Parts: sequence; C-alpha cells; structure tokens
Amino acid sequence: MPNMSSEVVDHLYCLFKGEPGLRKSTQALSFPGPQYWFSWDRKMNGIMLPMKKWGIDPRTINYDDYDDWAKGKQMLEKLQVNCPYKTIVIDSLTSMADMTLRQTMKVKYGVTRQSGQAAGKLVAGIAVNEIEDYNAESSALNELIALTKDIHNFHKVNVILIAHVVKAEYRDTTKKTTHISRQIVTAGKNVAAKIPAYCGEVYHFNIDQGFVEGQGGDYTVLTTHTGDDFARTALELPSKIAFGDKPLYDTWIKPAITKLNTTNNTVTKF
Repeated sequence: MPNMSSEVVDHLYCLFKGEPGLRKSTQALSFPGPQYWFSWDRKMNGIMLPMKKWGIDPRTINYDDYDDWAKGKQMLEKLQVNCPYKTIVIDSLTSMADMTLRQTMKVKYGVTRQSGQAAGKLVAGIAVNEIEDYNAESSALNELIALTKDIHNFHKVNVILIAHVVKAEYRDTTKKTTHISRQIVTAGKNVAAKIPAYCGEVYHFNIDQGFVEGQGGDYTVLTTHTGDDFARTALELPSKIAFGDKPLYDTWIKPAITKLNTTNNTVTKF
C-alpha cells in the first residue's frame, strides 16, 4: 500500500480555461515534449510563432485533426496501451463537445425509428440536435476524463484540457443576491461544471487592461479562486502570473515542481 512519502510530482493533470485569444494553447506548448495534440479546434497553425520563438523542434509536436468523438476515443484507447509522449493536449473540450453533437446528427440522418418516424429533427430543413443527443455529449466528456486520467496515471504524462468560458449569472431569489462567474462552455451545463473537480491544476487565463487606452494589456493566469473565476494549484505558484511572452512551464511551473519534490524528500524531526 503506497503512502505519501513515495509521491513525486512530475506530471500534471491541468485545465486551462478562459476566453478565446488568451494564449491557452500557446502555454500548453510550453510543457515538456514530445507532445500529442487532439486538435478539435483544428487551428494548429496558431502555435507556429511561439514554437519558433521558444526554439521548440516542430518534430516533437504531433497532432491529428478530429471531427467526431469516435476517432478521438480510438486514439485515446491506443495511448492507454502505448504512450510515447510526455504531454497530451485536448484542444479544446468545447469543440470536442460540438463535434460529438454533430456526430449524433450525422448518424441519425436518413434513419427511421422502429415507430416508422424519421430519426433526428429538422428546422427549416436544417438538422438540429434533440434533447437525447446531449446525453451522448455528457457520456463522451465523462469517458474523455476517464481515459485521460488512466493515461496520466499509468504512463506518468502531463494532460492539459483546454476549455473556453462564458459569463454566467446566478440569482438567489430568496436572499435576493446575484453571483456572476465564468463557466466552461459545453452544450450540457451539468457535465461542464464537473470537469474542474477532476483536475489537480486549474488555471484561469485572463488579460489585465493597460492604463493607456489602445495599448492593450498583460496576459495573465490565475492559480487561485477569486470568487468569480475558479482556479487552484497544488504547487507553490503566485496567485496571479503575468506571463507575457514567457513560457509558463519553464519559468514558473518547473521550478515549483522541483521545490515541492525537494521539500517532500526532506524529513523534519520533532
């Protein structure tokens, strides 16, 4: 039976979340290679500039574009058996959920149910999802978590889940209070709310506005919960990191991992 004295932190299970364009994918690139990307967003050209700037060998960045859940699941099952990579990136959960719903529509198209009624639903001739399809999305996301957790634990690799967020407002009519936060975007709200619970590291990407209008701001990442934007870390990291053009892993995460492991190996006698 293992105990905590044998624990060594050398691989992380992360959730990178935030609005589009905040360099979530760029900072996933900063993690150790070789890497494999599940490219559901299908925009790998977006990381070419930081890859060159940081001197990353493009031969260490491997990927496939995906347009449905079935193909992604097959690849994950292969990685369960043999994983030659140090980091796996899911880019993104939001697009993966969309592709899963698209898959259900494609399977239903032209199919007749046992009742004789046509499967699927059309609005003005356009196929749209039915309520039952969202069960498929929930199941796919749950299975994604289970498979990546297995790969992460067995092969000791980093896993990064990238997700987009949207502002959500919650009202308590009894207490007459309103709470506004940014939540992960998927079609099913319940499954999206569960995802952060499985992640040891949850980083919220943001941008701090500059003081001078028109000069932009600083790219930042939150590592602790602010009340509006949930985040957490098991490492000794600043609550807010202004990373700019610096690689997140080498500059902040790797030193924090080294420090934690050094502390764990030091036995204090009382």
